[in-house]
Amino acid sequence: MKIKNPTIKKILNKINWHYLVLSVFILVIFIAMSVQSKHFMTLANMEILINNFIMEAIMALGMTMVIISGGSDISISGILPFTAITFAYMMLGNVPVALAAVAAIIVGGLIGLINNELRRLLNIHPMIVTMATQLTLKGLNLAITGGSVVAGFSEDFQKIGGFKPLGLSLAIWAYIVLAVFYVLFSRNNRLFLNVYFVGGNKDAATLSGMNAERVLRFVYVASGLLAGLAGVLSTTVYNSASYSFGQNVEMKVITAVAIGGTSMTHGGEGSICGTLLGTLFMALIYNAFVMSGISTYYQDVFTGSMLVVAVLLSEGVRAIKAKSALQAEA
Repeated sequence: MKIKNPTIKKILNKINWHYLVLSVFILVIFIAMSVQSKHFMTLANMEILINNFIMEAIMALGMTMVIISGGSDISISGILPFTAITFAYMMLGNVPVALAAVAAIIVGGLIGLINNELRRLLNIHPMIVTMATQLTLKGLNLAITGGSVVAGFSEDFQKIGGFKPLGLSLAIWAYIVLAVFYVLFSRNNRLFLNVYFVGGNKDAATLSGMNAERVLRFVYVASGLLAGLAGVLSTTVYNSASYSFGQNVEMKVITAVAIGGTSMTHGGEGSICGTLLGTLFMALIYNAFVMSGISTYYQDVFTGSMLVVAVLLSEGVRAIKAKSALQAEA
């Protein structure tokens, strides 16, 4: 049916249908789980829901910009435990907490920088580079710890994980601050906006005078820093560090970003707001699995399935938009 009314047409064109549909799905899950279990909407379960996916949510912010730039970062599942272990050993060495945390996060950023430089110098796809980094770090994590959990921190350090300003954990506060920062800057900051231009057409961006490599360096370093932050926060939450932290976390993060509407096949398309919705959707689904007694083994099945569905939907929406644009020109 062709809509002729220009006012209605203008309103419909302004609606982000992806956000709307995803929001409806989230609302349906909330209602369905509230009916199924009286414990779902309790504060205790909401805290569990958020905390169980908070590290993925933090890293999804950085991953969004990486994918919009036309790349990918598989190494985060190696960076998270590596920085957690680094932080843990510094704690055992009596390094001040703040200094150790900053140092571990910087280590994550440096690994992100290495990813970018290897991508640039070797001129190979970032997925291959970051996958190599991931495997290297996983081997190092196992070699450093010998497969054992790093623990035995002071009582003062163990209190950090339970410190909850206004009832919210440090990880949640970190996410709130970062989410607000990314939402605001992704819309107004030139460097963030340039990520879209580079992802859309790197050669055209370079010809226009933009330093495309500087933009790409920024997104990979930022992704590494956020993975490093997730590693530090994981250590404070569990009062330990392990080589097993963050297993397959990159797939959960990428799936959340894809569900949020960031294109996995075309750079320059996506948004932080979409990723916020995508991570909420994933957190709700995983919580629903637990409350419904569904085996956690099916989480991987769901993650893989949703990634495929998200990509197919993204391509479908892209095709519809292209068709509509052609019809409008005609």
